[in-house]
Amino acid sequence: MRNATILLITFLNLCFAQAQKNISGTIVNKNTKEPIAYAHLIIPTEKKGTTTDKNGFFEFTVPDKWLGKILNISCVGFVDKKITIKRGKNVVIYMKPSVEFLNAVHLSNSEKEKTVRVNSFRGRRSIGLGNFSGGAYPSMFARYYSFNELLGAKNYLKEVSIFFYKEGRQNAKFRLRIVSSTVAKMPKDDLVTPFIVEVSYKQAKEKIKMPANGIEVPREGFFVIVEHLFIEENAFEEIIHLKVNDTMKVRNIKQKRYAPIFKGITEENGESFSYYMSVNGWKKVGELKMPRSDFKENEVVAPAFKIKLTN
Repeated sequence: MRNATILLITFLNLCFAQAQKNISGTIVNKNTKEPIAYAHLIIPTEKKGTTTDKNGFFEFTVPDKWLGKILNISCVGFVDKKITIKRGKNVVIYMKPSVEFLNAVHLSNSEKEKTVRVNSFRGRRSIGLGNFSGGAYPSMFARYYSFNELLGAKNYLKEVSIFFYKEGRQNAKFRLRIVSSTVAKMPKDDLVTPFIVEVSYKQAKEKIKMPANGIEVPREGFFVIVEHLFIEENAFEEIIHLKVNDTMKVRNIKQKRYAPIFKGITEENGESFSYYMSVNGWKKVGELKMPRSDFKENEVVAPAFKIKLTN
């Protein structure tokens, strides 16, 4: 009986493997033919995805039932692309560069410079902002900042500090973006070429200085955005305890996650404009389910960033 069970399991695993296909390839700049690092590939209907590595290479396993579905490909600085999923290895996908960067930098007069630091979150409860997708597709978090009238007619973003959660720290890379805002306080266009930031497992925060002496802030305000990169050097295993029913538990279930785990803080639901990126676009963080029972009904989690503005 035991041998029959082993044979059955082996047969099922073989059938499962045959019903899935590895798809691999490279994302390339249409103009320069150079590979595009850290582009995101997401299948919206299945809520699955991955990220190209530093050489623009990607690979993932696709069940037969996903063939023919739409694959969305995006990367800052390029026009989004949609393709139909087909079998294939060493596929080359071209992306067209977009003209969206303002690159507004400023050489300030340090003798007359005023400085304002924004976002003190002392005394607030914190929580880890990891892969809200459960490690299924690359995630992003965005936080809005308004134009500061106290600084006068001009505002410039000089510095951004990103904080990391105390648990699960490891060496990792992430993408930092500074993005303009619509009048309705939604993320719009990149104000400067994004940063790929490397952090070590020892770091509680990373301070990133802006080009020259700062990025000019639009009157509508701006967003600070962090993006997880689903690349192997960021991958780690998380062990969870999955409760099946009241009498049986399945322990030590391993799930693949991607670092870093950003620090989040609790805020009132209407206090700030913070968003996460779903497969259907930006959504308010208030639509995320709170992972702990001690959260109040009107509380949401927002990214723990600090910024420095000057005139």
